[in-house]
Amino acid sequence: MSPTAEISPFETHRHHLDLYAEALGLGLSDGDVVAVIRELDAAVAAGPTGHGFRVGPLVPLDLDDGPVWAKVETAGVGGSHKARHLFGLLLRQVLRERAGAALDDGPWAIASCGNAAVGAATVAAAVGRDLAVYVPVDADPAVLERLDVLGAHVTFSHRHDGEAGDPCLRDLGLALDDGAVAFTVQGTLRPDTIDGCRTFGLELADQLHAADVRADDLYVQIGGGALATAVMDGLTRAGIELPRLHPVQPRAAHPYAAAVERVLDRVGTGVDPTADDLDWAMEPWPGTPASVASGILDDITYDWRTVFAHQHTTGGHAVLVDEAVFVEATDAARSELARLGDEGSPSGPAPDATGAAGLAGWLTDRRDPSTDTPGVSVVLLTGVDRSAET
Repeated sequence: MSPTAEISPFETHRHHLDLYAEALGLGLSDGDVVAVIRELDAAVAAGPTGHGFRVGPLVPLDLDDGPVWAKVETAGVGGSHKARHLFGLLLRQVLRERAGAALDDGPWAIASCGNAAVGAATVAAAVGRDLAVYVPVDADPAVLERLDVLGAHVTFSHRHDGEAGDPCLRDLGLALDDGAVAFTVQGTLRPDTIDGCRTFGLELADQLHAADVRADDLYVQIGGGALATAVMDGLTRAGIELPRLHPVQPRAAHPYAAAVERVLDRVGTGVDPTADDLDWAMEPWPGTPASVASGILDDITYDWRTVFAHQHTTGGHAVLVDEAVFVEATDAARSELARLGDEGSPSGPAPDATGAAGLAGWLTDRRDPSTDTPGVSVVLLTGVDRSAET
């Protein structure tokens, strides 16, 4: 690597990742791990994104409702944070291979409606692996076009009459039964998928320290829950004082918030979210809901237990967002990122409504007189507007 080359966050923060400890335990050296990270990062950089994993900026947004800091990941590999999850899985597999350990050698498969599929296909294409992607029948045409370019094998999953739960996950489960390997962002299927995206939280901690900012509140969009889990885990491993976590979902479909409400209604606020048996509380959201923030319309919040643990211990609360606020937040994020770019400041491409959902949650709280969050807030802007790419 040349002295001027930008270092991957996977290299910078490797010591905080579980895959690093495993690699050393298998007999690899620190130098071996660094070499593999650089090799795989270069392979990703050779793909359509044109670069490997890099640190997305932390920028101040100046909005009518007040100042808020935004961690921007719209220029990341695949246009979102999702590829970090999948790169972590790839990195772990290659390190195990180099150490001579047993491998999961079946075909890779993922269920996704958007950014996770693009992230998985981007990483898989970089190393020449086939990837089966199970998508809903109303998947975004821009996503389908990108998956085709990346060589992914797409299957449309149809919901059966009266069926509860995600039909894409149903079809993925059948594929796994036939020997496929989950290459996915659901921590319930691949607990190690959280590891790679911990880099997001670790670098956010570095950036807050560099800006001399203490975050009091963190607003994170919730679909399956892996992003919030990974970011909070990364902040924890960085050793900073944790912000209050506020998971954000559409009012149109909020399985996470509904599960938390069931827990608190039954056992009260003294519940231990890590020790108690709470699986009964999560139920698939009924029907086929619609939202402009379509990327977080998961029927089930798969990693809800870890999200709830972080929310509970930090004193956060769930936020439900109306559709008009999603649209407003998306427009505001676009405008602010464009302004920053015009000024020559760090910025990034515009997010879609899913990618701006954390900002929508912050706007919702700022306008709620019953909510008391007077400190410094941080939101995540992750999920590029793919309509602007076509």
